[in-house]
Amino acid sequence: MRKFLLGLHKAVMTYAAWGWPLVAIDAALEMLAGSPQGAWRSALNSFSFAWILCAPVAPITWLLDRERRERAMAKLCGLREGDERERTVTGEAARATLLLSMSLQAVLLVMCLISVHLSWNPLVPKNEKHGVLSVGLGFSTSRHLDPFGLPSKGREEPETLPLGAPAPKPSALELGGYLLSPSIFPILALLILIQIAAFKAFALRRYEGSEA
Repeated sequence: MRKFLLGLHKAVMTYAAWGWPLVAIDAALEMLAGSPQGAWRSALNSFSFAWILCAPVAPITWLLDRERRERAMAKLCGLREGDERERTVTGEAARATLLLSMSLQAVLLVMCLISVHLSWNPLVPKNEKHGVLSVGLGFSTSRHLDPFGLPSKGREEPETLPLGAPAPKPSALELGGYLLSPSIFPILALLILIQIAAFKAFALRRYEGSEA
């Protein structure tokens, strides 16, 4: 049973690594020729769907298998840990990369809280202000803690005009919203917490290994 599971895992990893051209061809045919028609298009679509199911196996394997993870990172980033100097260089690069990514995520996190509202009325007399630009910082549990961006209940619906009634002339321009969608706030916050926890866990395990 173990050999069968290992062989199945190897086949899935191989298909995830080399099966992406089928997905690209299927997507191109979908754009050019429309929905799949015919046996070969249906088979190609099935192979593409199978690749989508197999693709998450690769990152999960890298996450759980340390040897595969280090081998993959060595090929992708050229990381080598042959001696103490190379370990030091790799550690400094990893720490700098972690700080850079966390800084970028923190900036994006703040941008999810910043809202901008513009009100412009061209009909206002010349001596008065034509518009107002307001910038605010706010947090809403119904928006910032919903990763799916579902509409909240009780939201006011736009008024509908009776059939045949003339549309009112626009008197003012109203634009506003958050700089980034509030629905990604919990995702960014979770990524930051996971990175901090993972860095501390790996560093503590390294310290314990060096002391032993």
